[in-house]
Amino acid sequence: MKARARIVARSQQDGTTRLATLAGETPLLMRRTRHPDGLDIAQIHLIGGTAGPIGGDDLAYRVDVGEGAKVEVRSMAATLALPGPGGAQSTLAYDVKVGSGARLNWTPEPLIAVRGANHAVHANLELADDAELLWREDVVLGREDEETGSVRSRLRIHRAGRVVFDHEFAVGLRYPGSLGPAGTAGYRRVTMTAEFAKDEARPMIKLSVTGAGLPDLAHTFTV
Repeated sequence: MKARARIVARSQQDGTTRLATLAGETPLLMRRTRHPDGLDIAQIHLIGGTAGPIGGDDLAYRVDVGEGAKVEVRSMAATLALPGPGGAQSTLAYDVKVGSGARLNWTPEPLIAVRGANHAVHANLELADDAELLWREDVVLGREDEETGSVRSRLRIHRAGRVVFDHEFAVGLRYPGSLGPAGTAGYRRVTMTAEFAKDEARPMIKLSVTGAGLPDLAHTFTV
């Protein structure tokens, strides 16, 4: 399956944010929802229109948050990355632009890599020098009492035209050693958050891991 989704947000003269475009193909369906703080922030929920991503799927979001606009994106539920025929890889790509004085919070529920899944995520983010960002990648390795699937993810962030963060991780049975002591070491959930405050040249990164019967671990640093 090939599917595309597009979000275009623009700031209005009264300070509210208008969604000029909110369009997606199954399974990348979205709805605007009321934000508790009012109309100055456009809140969107990803709702999903079918199971997936499934091996072989080619999915992509294009997001354009214009000057001064404010957008928050969440999801109604976790996403299941599922295996496809012959071990084919599913892909999810993000092409994101956040303009001057704008803010984007992208904090969906986790991606669960079920047994046999082969999934890749590619996110390319371009920020103006005074844009704000909160971007979360959250991966759960398998369902309860289930062997994990495999996920490879790359996050690349540009600030005012310069690459300021470029991070890739790969975890699962397809990547030898990734589940051992030098990898996830028994932890089943990996969460990375990148946050840019206004006018900050580099992001604050928070990395945390959790697992049943294991102590929660977290580390925050600036790159």
